Parts: sequence; C-alpha cells; structure tokens
Amino acid sequence: MGLSVDASNACIPPSSSLSCQTPPLPKTVERGVPLSLHGNPGRINASSPLLLYPSRQSVVILNIETGKSFVYRGHAANVTSAKFSPSGAYVASADVKGKLRVWSVDNEEHLCKLDITAFSGPIRDIAWDSESKRIALVGEGSLSDSSSVCTKVIQWDTGVNVGALGQHSRKKASSCAFKPNRPMRIVTGGSEDFKCCFNKGPPFAKVIKDKEETGTGHGPEENAHQRGSVHCVRYNHDGTMVASVGTDKTVAFYDGKTLELLAKMENVHTASIYSCAFNHNGTQLLTCAADGTAKLIQIDANPGSSPSFQVSKTWDIAHHQSRGNDTGKKVPLGGMVMGCAFVHGDVNIPVAVTYNGRICSLSKDHEIVESTKTGHQAPISALAMNHSLGKMYTCDSDGVIVEWDTLNSPITALGNIQRGSAAEEGYDATLMNKVHPGAMTGLACIGSNTESLLLSIGWDDNVRITSGNTTKEKFKLQAQPNAIAKGKNLAAIMTVNGIQLMRDNEIVSDLIALPFEASAVCVSANDSTVYIGGCDNIIHIYNVNVDDDGDGDGDACGLEEIQQLAGTHLQPIYSLALSNDGTKLASADIRDVCVWNVEEGYAPIIGKSKWCFHQQRINALAWSNDDSVLASGGNDDSIYFWSLKKKMTRVHYSHSHRGGVTAMEFLKNIHGMVLVSVGNDACVNQWDVTDDVLKKFG
Repeated sequence: MGLSVDASNACIPPSSSLSCQTPPLPKTVERGVPLSLHGNPGRINASSPLLLYPSRQSVVILNIETGKSFVYRGHAANVTSAKFSPSGAYVASADVKGKLRVWSVDNEEHLCKLDITAFSGPIRDIAWDSESKRIALVGEGSLSDSSSVCTKVIQWDTGVNVGALGQHSRKKASSCAFKPNRPMRIVTGGSEDFKCCFNKGPPFAKVIKDKEETGTGHGPEENAHQRGSVHCVRYNHDGTMVASVGTDKTVAFYDGKTLELLAKMENVHTASIYSCAFNHNGTQLLTCAADGTAKLIQIDANPGSSPSFQVSKTWDIAHHQSRGNDTGKKVPLGGMVMGCAFVHGDVNIPVAVTYNGRICSLSKDHEIVESTKTGHQAPISALAMNHSLGKMYTCDSDGVIVEWDTLNSPITALGNIQRGSAAEEGYDATLMNKVHPGAMTGLACIGSNTESLLLSIGWDDNVRITSGNTTKEKFKLQAQPNAIAKGKNLAAIMTVNGIQLMRDNEIVSDLIALPFEASAVCVSANDSTVYIGGCDNIIHIYNVNVDDDGDGDGDACGLEEIQQLAGTHLQPIYSLALSNDGTKLASADIRDVCVWNVEEGYAPIIGKSKWCFHQQRINALAWSNDDSVLASGGNDDSIYFWSLKKKMTRVHYSHSHRGGVTAMEFLKNIHGMVLVSVGNDACVNQWDVTDDVLKKFG
C-alpha cells in the first residue's frame, strides 16, 4: 500500500523533472456502470480539445490531439465521475466512497477547495450550474438510514445544501444534468425506478405534475422509460432540450424548461444505452451502447413545428477493434462502448471509450481514428527493455502487455501484444487484450540485435514466449512465479517453491528447491552466476552448472551455491541489480540500499544505515548507463538517486507514482540521463534527471 492521500501528493510536484507521462486508460468502476466522460474544459481552455475521465483512483485530463496529459491522484478510492466547471478553473470529482473533491485546474499546485463525504454510497454523477457556484450530485444512499439521500445540490465552496431534490426508489440515482442557464432546473435519472425527476430552484425542490394536467401532455414526464435504469441525462448548450437514455434502448427528448416529452426513439441500439452527449450547438446527440456501437442522432429544429430526430451515422466500434473478424452475434466484452462525449475546442470531436479502455475519435467518414492507441487500465507490475531494437514492454495485473518505442523522445505506445492462441488471426476474441488470464509478475527480453524474444510470467503458472508482437509458445511451470531475471541468454524464474531456469526458448531445469524463501533474483550478464535474495535477509550466490551433452542445444542447467552475503540487511531483500559492467551488485530491502564490490569478493561499498531514506518496501533498482548513478523506487511513492562519488548526497523525487513504484530502467542511446518508471497507478513516467544529477553529484 502507498502512503495516504493529502494535499501535498495529489499530483506530481510541478518542480519535478518529469518530461513525459503516459496516463492510465479510462476504466469503469464496475461492469455495467457507464463511464463518465467530459469534453467541455470551460472558458479558460475553450480552444483546447481536453477530455476528462476517471481511471481507478486517478482523474486524467488528456489532450486528445497532442497526447499531453495531467493525472490527479487526490482520491483514496476508485473515482466514478469528474466534471470541469463552466469557468474551467475547477474540477469536481467523486468516488465510490461518497467523497466529493473540488480542486483547481488553473494553478500548478491543484489545491483542493472542497473535500466532503456527500453520500454513504458511491457518487454516480456530477453536474455544475452555469455560474460555477452550485453542484448537483446523485448516487446511492443508505437504505437503513431514513435521513440518507441519493440526490442533492450544494454550494461548490461550502458544501451547504441548496434545497432538497426529488429522491429515487431504493435511494439509487444514476445521472444528473444542470440546465446551463436561468431559470435553473436539475434533472436526475433513477437507477432502480427508471424515472426522470425534475427540480427547479434555487432553492431546489421537485416539480410534481399537477393531477389536473395528467394526460394533457403538460408538465414533467417522469416515465418516458419503461424498465431498468436511466443511465444518462444531458442538457443541450442553450437549455432548451434534455435527452435521456437507459437500459430499455430508448432515447427520450424533453423540453428543457418543463420536461415535457418532445419525442421518443425506441430501439435505437440493440442493447443497453450507457451514455449520451450533445454537440456544442445542440444539433446532434451522440449515444453509445453495449452493442459495441456509437450512433449520431441529427436534430432538426423547424420554426413553428416540433423538432425531428433521425439517426444519421453509426460507428461499429467493436467490429473495428476486432480487425474485421467475425466475433459472432455476441459483442465482445472489451468492445462494449461505455461512455461518449463531444470534446470541445476549435473542432467538436465525437469521442467514445470501450470497456477495454480504448479512446476512439469518431470521424465523419465512418472510420475510427484512435487518438490513444493503447496503455494500461490496471497497476503495471513489470517492464523489460531491448535497447538494441529500441523496444520496451510493460505488463499489468490484468494480464495485458504493451509494446513501446524508445528510440524517440518521448517514448510512445505501439500497441498491445496479442495472445495468438485465442484466434488464428492473433487477436483476443474478448477484445480485452489479455496475454495471461490473470495477474502478470515479470517480463524479460532475450535475443539478438535483430530478433527479440519476450518472456512473460503470470499467476496462470505459465511462461509465455513472444516473438514480434504475438505470443507463440507457452510452458507450464511447476509452481507460481513471482519474478524473472535474465542475463544474455539465460533467464531465472523465481517461484514460490524455488527456481526454474530457461535458456533462449526452452526450460533447461526442473524446479530447483531452495532451503529459504526467495524474494528477489538477478542473473549476471555472462549467464554464469545467479543471485537470489531471501526472506532470511541473506543474498545467496550460485554458479550455473551446465550439463553439456555435446549437441550445443537444450543443455540441462543446475545451481551450486558458492557464497552468502549475510549480516548487512536486517530485512528481507526485495530487489537486486548488477551494474552494466558487472563490477557492482546493488541490493535493497524495505529501508536500506546496499552496494557490493563483485571484483573484490563482494566487499561492501555501501553498508546498512547509509542509503536508508525509503519508508516502505523497495521494489526496483536501476543503474545509469555509465554506472555512476543508482536509482531506487519503492512503495512509498518515491524515487531516490544515489552516487558512489558523493555518498552522502541524494536526489529525491517524491510522489512519483500513486501506490508505489514497481519497476524502473534507464534509457540507452539517448542524450542525457533519462529514467523510465512504472507503478501501481498504471502510469508510465519518463524523467530527465540530467540536470538534477549534475547539480547534486557533479
């Protein structure tokens, strides 16, 4: 677990040397719940195409044209919704614990203006009024508490209630919309009663349809939907119209001032409709659904007559992501379209997001342009680099592997590694891009300058071999793997019951049992030595013995312990790293980073209680290209840089990854000293540490 959230670590400090950050992809809180997207950044950034979305415990502001992003990490629970204020100066974000935070966008510190617990359950949606003074909230209240509510409207800076909104059945509401001008109105959608409640104010109160008006067509229409949930309600830009969508596949249009029903389009999609959004002038409505499609409804307002509504475009996003393959009648899970928005700016861009996190910009010629090709939705557990080919690979706890190009700065995502065995064409039939069916624990690159083999391990107890961007082979391991380390052609796989060895693309040893519990592993560059850190606080050093049968291929290997490094570490050893020239071995536990001289019988260069500033488990160590600097990253969200020339000096990057740093490596063949780090916040960060190192270490 990382450190608790406070005002100081809600974002990476603006003074840091972060040169590029690839944010996590959008992720829904749970299956079947719509994804909140917002594309209107307000008056301050009116010309910028910014998309605001939640991803686990983060809120991401992404420029869909340039790819630049900002990640806000002020929530301790999964974020459900986030919205820009009309002024653009603030963002209101909410999470599954009922917490609402209002924080600034227009300053570098992104300070929090309001932090309250609004509901006893999740907050499902947020809406600002046109004056950036009031916020409407809907979510889930407590059934056991009679005073608990599922809808409310508050002052943005104090949290004081501004009236009492109408409540929904079982105290569950799913969506809300604020009329963007006066007279003020608020519409809320029910999660259990499929009703739309109409409220006016301030102070706000529910508008009840007069009994005398029943059947006359006047007054608010609450029952336009026939069953299920009202997933989304939205106002157009001038407040003259409201649209609602739900699980009954219906799109309903209402008068914005009275909520009188204007039109009702049934069976617009073939499955539940999750979201809708008006364009900037209210002439089009974008909808998306579980059938894997997004649709554009053209709205023609004729003077003196009722407006007309017609579906003008359909984008088959699931079919596009499956590369044209016939996935059958059932829409793949990853292809369900969970959220949509019009991204404002100089040009209105319709954007849709699928369950697997893909952000798709929808073009006018029915083709789909993916502005963000790939990334991670889940915590990143490991990375591996092939410096000669300029490739980097990252994996996460969902079993997804992403390939990156490191030859250009900043590094860019190339695409997902495909499982291969799921289908002959090399795509995953579920469109979830999973290589391993469960969490992945390690990656290693083995190969020549022209070919790269990627080894991946996971909790499915398999090691998979990838060539190019498709996994081709897999081997069953004899125990659950926790880490993998490689030399030149040899890889050591650390399992819960011992070590297994691989050479190139073959397993060359049975499970080698150890008399201690292994917690870290490292292999020398010449494949002759394996270092194993144990929970017994000792570094065990082994020679690799090869049983040469004369054919030069597939020779069996074994391990022979030759030395132990004991007495320095007082805690289990969680990370090991050899310097590039092989003369120094670095090791780390939950507090201390130590360095050993390999050429002088592993004499300690840095002992305990010298480099001891981490507060939690140290997961990663990385040597700079010239071995002058050692970087360490841990669960305390920190990255430290150390120098053997100035042993009493350090460089500290605080709050580098929310939830902890899991892996790091320095880029080669690049100007300056650049570190890539990944962590439990699903971010890939690139740090240019050249100036900081020069200033501190000389």
